[in-house]
Amino acid sequence: MKMKKAFTLMELLIVIALLVALAIIVLITLNPWGQLNKSRDSKRKTELTQLSKVFEDFYNDKQCYPRPQDVCYPSTESGYNPLSDTKCYLCGNASGSPQITSYLPYLPCDPQHPAKKYLYQADDIGCPSWYRIYTVISNQSDPAIAQVGCSAGCGPSPDFSYNYGVTSPNIGLEANNNLCSLASRIYTNPNCQICDGSYDFCKTNLPDKVFYTDPGVCEAACIKD
Repeated sequence: MKMKKAFTLMELLIVIALLVALAIIVLITLNPWGQLNKSRDSKRKTELTQLSKVFEDFYNDKQCYPRPQDVCYPSTESGYNPLSDTKCYLCGNASGSPQITSYLPYLPCDPQHPAKKYLYQADDIGCPSWYRIYTVISNQSDPAIAQVGCSAGCGPSPDFSYNYGVTSPNIGLEANNNLCSLASRIYTNPNCQICDGSYDFCKTNLPDKVFYTDPGVCEAACIKD
């Protein structure tokens, strides 16, 4: 009787190595994480654009933008209380969240909630005359970040921990226009380099760049315009 030839250990290792290499090539080519982030960012931008339109309808009816208590849920983690704070988080799925069903079937949540949250900010808890909504776009190279003026961060100071948002027509996003920024934000920027001297040195010798100095550190990080 003829015996079937079995795979040797070496042959199995070669097959496994080829499969691993093929899997790596597929992952690099398809970039599933990048595609997932792109999908999430698209959802964020679409939802915030939709909210800005809804809030204009709300204002036209009531002569006020939504109060924090109209759209926000209470957050023990942040301490934000929509009944007393002008900053709060939006998520229709969160416990205690109100709904404005006459304007929108449900209030959206950040696709990575609760790790990331939509921040709502108004000027008044009774009858807001303006609002801002902030989010964090995962793709740091998304041109939308620069378009809304958030290249160095946006959001309530001093953190400026957001990079995208929408507002009522009568106000803009609160952007980080200070020449100081956090090292974690600066050094992850692909256009960033460490200067050899202080901010004054960078400003004098590299006038074509925008400069950020880390608090308490003499070195400066220089970011291209």
